[in-house]
Amino acid sequence: MSYKLYYIAGSAAMAPYAVLIEAGVKAEFIKLDREKNEQKSEDYLTLNPHGRVPTLIYDDGKVMYESAAICQFLAEHYPATKLAPALGHDDRGLFLQWMAYLTNTPQEALMQYWYPHYFVDGEAEQAKLHAKAEERLGKMFDFLDNELAAKGPHLCGAAFYACDYYLAMLIRWSRNFAKPGHSYPHLNKLVRAALARPAYAQMLKDQGLEQPV
Repeated sequence: MSYKLYYIAGSAAMAPYAVLIEAGVKAEFIKLDREKNEQKSEDYLTLNPHGRVPTLIYDDGKVMYESAAICQFLAEHYPATKLAPALGHDDRGLFLQWMAYLTNTPQEALMQYWYPHYFVDGEAEQAKLHAKAEERLGKMFDFLDNELAAKGPHLCGAAFYACDYYLAMLIRWSRNFAKPGHSYPHLNKLVRAALARPAYAQMLKDQGLEQPV
């Protein structure tokens, strides 16, 4: 099976891009230009009506979007990557928990931080939301760092899964915070674990990105 992944550098496509590389499958990575608003073009909207990235094309034209779902789909489709625990594995419940938590909670708060104008009108209200999102995320990073300290070094314990790629991606999005995610000791170790994996390092190189540690 071959794949096409539409992405914008540094977006929510980072994690599925790394999973695709790790799977070692034939894949075409199609970069969209955010400055030209290509994710809102008529052609792209026929694939993803929400005008967001990533979008995955697979199996001769099937379309899938939502980053966390794509990561889980690919990790389970290619079990040799060991990026998702199999049904019945002791880590299965935690893996599903973390994939849902990361996309529903910190990712949503990060969207409010980066794009407050999507949520409220007026510069004053947007500034308040931006600040509140950073405050909320500080509490989330405290929580996650404590979880890793107690149960890590990865989200599900000893094994590195796609959810760890996902968290590393979200931590990069906090790079402009007064206290970014990578400044927490156990989150920092997780980011370094992601960076040590050739697929994640290749994704950053391909997308022209750096990840602070």
